[in-house]
Amino acid sequence: MNENNFKTSQEAWAAFSAGEAKGYAVDIASELGLTEGELVAAGTGKNVIRLDVDWGDLIKRLEELGEVKILTRNPSVVHEKIGTFGAVSINGEMGLVLNGDVDLRLFLGRWGHGFAVETNNPRAGRRRSLQFFDHEGHAIHKIFLTAKSNEAGYDALVDEFRAENQEPGVETLPPLPKAVTRKDDEVDVDNLRAHWRKMTDVHQFHGLLKDFNVGRQQGLRLVGTEFAERLSNDALKTMLESASESGLPIMVFVGNAGAIQIHTGPVKTIREMGDWINVMDPRFTLHLRMDMIAEAWIVRKPVREGVITTVELYDADLNNFAIFCGERAPKDPENPEWQKLAEDLPRFNAKEHALAG
Repeated sequence: MNENNFKTSQEAWAAFSAGEAKGYAVDIASELGLTEGELVAAGTGKNVIRLDVDWGDLIKRLEELGEVKILTRNPSVVHEKIGTFGAVSINGEMGLVLNGDVDLRLFLGRWGHGFAVETNNPRAGRRRSLQFFDHEGHAIHKIFLTAKSNEAGYDALVDEFRAENQEPGVETLPPLPKAVTRKDDEVDVDNLRAHWRKMTDVHQFHGLLKDFNVGRQQGLRLVGTEFAERLSNDALKTMLESASESGLPIMVFVGNAGAIQIHTGPVKTIREMGDWINVMDPRFTLHLRMDMIAEAWIVRKPVREGVITTVELYDADLNNFAIFCGERAPKDPENPEWQKLAEDLPRFNAKEHALAG
């Protein structure tokens, strides 16, 4: 970053963190040609403190904060939960948090930078948070204090894990290369279907795709309608409204390269605002851009107890950005009410889509 851009980033961060700039930090950064991590790091030494810590060690201590709001997002959707940390398991670069409302899968090898951040929001007032970014500077996970949080615990953690270097700015890396998968005509589709049919646990799905060196959406296209069918892009709205009306508990997975955040339970208040569809419940909020849904799929994954049915959303680059399924305890069969809701969703109609376009 040249000197002029660096100065601009400091000015932009100062305006944003004082509540004087409109918009979200990620959008302000993008307008400047920066990642959000670079914008936040411009405030280091003022209202941003750089952290230097083994990420697993810090995560194990987060229950000391008491109640917090956690946030995980990608460019298409934001997932927010209120709860407390606890029941943390760290195994090398893999982290697992299973503490009721705080349900996370963490891929710590992708975590590059962490900061303690203080801003002022016109509506919320003073906001204190821990914010984590990947090596490129993209947001992975954020933890905001609430009125019920332990502020003294937050101060103690920040003091303990404060980095010696508190100069503004951060060094980021170029994007990782995209994975190279087989071309469609190089995939043994019959063998893919045969192995798909023999799955006994939903967690075998990622390994199956890796074994055949196919992308996730590519696998859905190739495996055929026994296991995957494309839905209409408005199926998500239908699904959320149906789940709200029935009170059916569902699971909502949202992730990025460094974290997956999960909601389990009912969704009650569904609001559509422009291109956004929102879940606005007291301890769970979801903000999803419907215009980012390039493809929606219903997917059936065999397990010992029967089948797991998921509704999956993909963006224009065919990246999976959200997954929905029914609430299910380990080793229990899928809730037939969820299965019916998902199977009744409208399918994609290529002719109607062409006419609409």
